[in-house]
Amino acid sequence: MNAADLSSQAPLLQVRAVSKRYEARTVLERVTFGIGRGEIVSLVGPSGCGKSTLLRVLAGLDRDFEGDILLDGLAQLGPSPRLGVIFQEPRLLPWLSVADNIAFSAGPRRGADPRVGQLLDEVGLAGTGAALPKQLSGGMAQRVALARGLFSQPDLLLLDEPFSAVDAMTRMRLQDLLLSLTRAHGTAALIVTHDLDEALYLSDRVLLLNTAGQRGAGRLVRDIDVAARHPRDRRDRALAGVRNELLDGMGETRNAYA
Repeated sequence: MNAADLSSQAPLLQVRAVSKRYEARTVLERVTFGIGRGEIVSLVGPSGCGKSTLLRVLAGLDRDFEGDILLDGLAQLGPSPRLGVIFQEPRLLPWLSVADNIAFSAGPRRGADPRVGQLLDEVGLAGTGAALPKQLSGGMAQRVALARGLFSQPDLLLLDEPFSAVDAMTRMRLQDLLLSLTRAHGTAALIVTHDLDEALYLSDRVLLLNTAGQRGAGRLVRDIDVAARHPRDRRDRALAGVRNELLDGMGETRNAYA
């Protein structure tokens, strides 16, 4: 799905003038954007610009902020089963089986739910439901985390650097898996990443957050459509122009938006 296909639809998620402060320090300032149904959006920017903080706010894990977050037009006041969250590390509970980890949102020891077997098959781990997390490789554990994030059948996945802890080849395979899963489930995704090539390979749009102004607060300074259709070639020269625009945005001075 590309930006043109989504333009006629009401946004699934609306983020309106979200600001976040830690005591005297402003971390995010009036961040505004939307995400359409089935759309994949990456959030990029230099370290310290507030990307992970914004994701925590959107996930309902941090309620101390200004502004509005709407899902299908309804204000979000905390965690919701309509939002699946996938962290940088898999965060599997070591005493639970793979199956019970996937179904954890339904309650303890719910791994017999038929959706678990289906999800394990989709992430390429059929037959591993009885295994413990310590028996998994890093890539396998992150596949379990993807299955767990999809278990509640969310409308939107929020992913915080989900593939940064695995090797390059595993990372590419997990990127392709994420694309196939979101397509199969009709799930939108917002992905925080430091990797511009990952953002360009996965996303319909890329949002650039950067520190700006005298307070150095994170602001949205670019919202760029990636016009190339999927499946994409990682070596596609057409993506180079978008990459250069993002690099230019990262290099702009902090006072340019004061």
